[in-house]
Amino acid sequence: MRSVRSRRTSFLDFRRIFIGDYVVLFASVMTVVSLFLPWFVSSIGPTKTETAFAYSLVCSTVVIIFFLATLFLVLYPALSSDFGLPPLPFSTPIVFLTLGGILLLLFTFELGKYDCISCTTTSRGYGVWLALVAAGVYLVGAVIKWGSRPLRRAGSGESYGRA
Repeated sequence: MRSVRSRRTSFLDFRRIFIGDYVVLFASVMTVVSLFLPWFVSSIGPTKTETAFAYSLVCSTVVIIFFLATLFLVLYPALSSDFGLPPLPFSTPIVFLTLGGILLLLFTFELGKYDCISCTTTSRGYGVWLALVAAGVYLVGAVIKWGSRPLRRAGSGESYGRA
């Protein structure tokens, strides 16, 4: 009689990552990509375009930190069962809504920073526009995540979800 090995499961449990998580993760990746695109375009001087790293270091740092936080919050539930980690003690949609709101305010400020009414030689680059759209998509993903939370079962001790 042959011995049967137990079937190996995958390292990452994709069943714990929902559509809202994918949308938030995609929007977060797009905000990081926008950092490398031109944010400020000028027809004066030796450099024609400036990226977010050269023109707004604080914004670049905040976006990278938020990307890493989003990556952690999306992947933690998928990895926690494999590593035997406890579930997060807070609801991630609220954190996603907060991060998305801060990103939207940050990019709105950055968009206004490059606005020059009487200037014809400078303009905003498409990187800051992509970042603003990605922040809006981040908020939409957070709302989708909020709506796809598991329902609360009668008699269970879970305190989240709809009754």
